[in-house]
Amino acid sequence: MKKILSGFVLSVFFVCALFANSSELENALRLLNEGKADEAMSIVREKLQNDPNTPDNHLAMGIIQLEKNNYSEAKISLENALKIDRKIVAAHYMLAMIYEKEGDTQKAIDKWQRIYKRSKNEALRSLADKHIRQLKGE
Repeated sequence: MKKILSGFVLSVFFVCALFANSSELENALRLLNEGKADEAMSIVREKLQNDPNTPDNHLAMGIIQLEKNNYSEAKISLENALKIDRKIVAAHYMLAMIYEKEGDTQKAIDKWQRIYKRSKNEALRSLADKHIRQLKGE
């Protein structure tokens, strides 16, 4: 599971696309990719203190917490991002993977269904459908 989460989380293209409007967040996630999670977290904490109503700040913190294997903190950050913007597919994806890892089938299914409904990416929709069917035992 960690390998799957890290592969998704640390994709350079994904990071650049997510945070194209924030050089600080891009820098934080570049540091994370370099294995400097504590430095990245420091940047994101400051961003969160200055602007707690921006979902990207919470999403970035969730990504960092995932990399540090702090799943409970990651869930809080990702859910905070979704409280601000329910359409963030990346947050739903990471939460779906965490819930699967934890064995919380119903919450995982809920997140995968949201991904399926909200994503325009056919590969991601196909992946979501596969997870939903597998979790339902189909």
